[in-house]
Amino acid sequence: MTAGDDRQRGVLSPTGARYVLLIVTLTLAGAFAGQVIHNLVLGPSWASAVLKCSGRGAALFPDSAFDRALYVSRCTGPVQRREAEVSLVGSAAVLLLGLAGLWVLPRRLLRRAGPLKAVPARWQELADRVAAEMGVRRPPRLVWGAAPVREAFVLGRGGRSRVVLPRGIRLLPEAEAEAIVRHEVGHLAAGDTVLVWLTRGLWWALPPVLLAAPLVAAVQGWRLPETSPLQMLSHPFWAEYGARALVLLVVAALVTQLIMRSREHEADLAAVRGQSVALWESLLGGAQPAGRRSWLDRARANHPTHDRRLAVLRAPLTLLRPSLLDTLVVGLLAAVLLDSMDGLGNLLLSGTSWSSAPVGALSAGLFLAVGWGVAVWRDTQARGGANSGAVQWLHPALGMSAGAGLLVRLQSTGTTASGPMRGWPLLIVLPLAVMGAASLGAAFARLWSSRRGAERIAFRDQLAVVTVNALLFGGALWLAMDFCTMLKAAFAEPVPYAALLTGPYSASSGTRAVGLVAVAATALWAALRRARPLDSHWFPALGVAGAVVASAVTRLGYRPTAMPRDWTATWQLDVLTALCAGAVCAVALVVCRGSDGLGPALYAAPAASVLTATVLWAARFGSWRHPFDVWATVLVGGSLSGLVVVLVALAAPAGLLPTWGAGRRTVTAGAGAVTALAAIAAVVALEHFGDAVLLR
Repeated sequence: MTAGDDRQRGVLSPTGARYVLLIVTLTLAGAFAGQVIHNLVLGPSWASAVLKCSGRGAALFPDSAFDRALYVSRCTGPVQRREAEVSLVGSAAVLLLGLAGLWVLPRRLLRRAGPLKAVPARWQELADRVAAEMGVRRPPRLVWGAAPVREAFVLGRGGRSRVVLPRGIRLLPEAEAEAIVRHEVGHLAAGDTVLVWLTRGLWWALPPVLLAAPLVAAVQGWRLPETSPLQMLSHPFWAEYGARALVLLVVAALVTQLIMRSREHEADLAAVRGQSVALWESLLGGAQPAGRRSWLDRARANHPTHDRRLAVLRAPLTLLRPSLLDTLVVGLLAAVLLDSMDGLGNLLLSGTSWSSAPVGALSAGLFLAVGWGVAVWRDTQARGGANSGAVQWLHPALGMSAGAGLLVRLQSTGTTASGPMRGWPLLIVLPLAVMGAASLGAAFARLWSSRRGAERIAFRDQLAVVTVNALLFGGALWLAMDFCTMLKAAFAEPVPYAALLTGPYSASSGTRAVGLVAVAATALWAALRRARPLDSHWFPALGVAGAVVASAVTRLGYRPTAMPRDWTATWQLDVLTALCAGAVCAVALVVCRGSDGLGPALYAAPAASVLTATVLWAARFGSWRHPFDVWATVLVGGSLSGLVVVLVALAAPAGLLPTWGAGRRTVTAGAGAVTALAAIAAVVALEHFGDAVLLR
């Protein structure tokens, strides 16, 4: 039995993604400590500036709440940005201390392992040969550790890397000794020797930065005559602050242990690449650690058990598939990152016309793309594009863990009663949005994956998968945040109006439309490049044709609502008609194929909306003053922006469905007819009841 190349280097590997998640989260946690210190030291001047700006705004614009709010936002911009800068000092402190740990911790370990002694030439030649086989350009230097060293370990990177070997390795058979050396060089091949120490350094750096805030509060209590350090620290804020910080540190410790065990698996896979695992079976299947470990010992262990290591060597795909623990950790940390970046963006962009929502959403979307989307894609790639029921049922767990992250985040300290950012509805909307994006990401993975199974993956493939997943997750998070914002602003029928203001009537419709076009174009190319039966291509094509023809003909031939000169109602109904065409096409594909229909829906539904909008625009070409601007920014932009909402909402439940109907000619032939009938019904209903969804 020979192990294949089922590993992935860098941050896109299972272990590398976990490193990224933890490093970013720990670094940003320091920003909240910086914000608290700002409020303690510079809070009075901040409050004075805000009050002064509010008074000027009320005097200058007594009759316009909008102009008054705009003036106050611009006036308070400098002090808001100062708060963000001080907050980022906390992140910088965590990062700098973590980098110091990157230098100190390995050297401390070397001192404990010393004095070190150079190995004989034959051992160094072994390391050089193994490094060349694994593609490590600069082989490590092998040294003997002192008597206390019982296990081999590797430090450093590049030409400065060293593998410290226990002296007892000389007593082992030659094949077993080589296996140990291969494992340590495997860590260098996996590229995790620096990240592991940076992660440890950040974990040790965060507690002192978090403790700096209560220390400043105690100093403030000592300096002010009307209070004392005990009175300052007895405020309930500090108890909640400590509890949330403790939860973050515990989660970080658990993830660190998960990383440590995962890196051992990746080193094993790198070491055994292209070789038989029989030697490793004899090596790991021999003497087991004495005694039975408790659950606490297993949780704290840096190394997986021998049985688990053998299981991964025999079936490397088990390392690629995300586990329930991975899912819970990624979702929770993504919500923490979303809130941190949204808060910082809100401060940095204060006084400008920019919104903080896309900053937080796209940051967390990239986080989820690396931590979740790539793992799902790798698993799907290894299975030749087959659907995975086990991964399907992790989508709700990912969404619910993101909702839990909104509750336990450090930034909500002192604001628990007001709920998460943008209100309590976000606890429902955000999990559904994450769940929908995860289902769409899994559908894209099935489109992209080759039927030949696991293989070495080109950088182009990696970039495409990360980009598409970042757009899907980032777009879904952005929609959830905007929807909850609009939900507060809408008074009559808040849910429908919030959906319209988030979708087709959004101020950011153009940006969302461009993102959906990018996803659709990549999905279409993925579908065309993969060898598929002819009916697989006809199936979405017939659905698009049925939706476009039926929607356009019904809209142009049956118009009792929109008056000929009511151009506002006309273009809005045209936008909604194009949106109906795409939505009906997506729903029909899911009805005919189950969850497997989400993949074709990624490119077929946008195509149906764009083609329908183009037909309606061409029919009224002479009526528009700037026809090409209307086509791009109004009709296509509005319909695709609304379609993003539909696709995310549809994918949340549809991603849990099984697959059916693949390869059946009756399903393929009936797709166009079913879609056409549904489109006619949808557009007729829109024509009759369209007044309820028009913004005049």
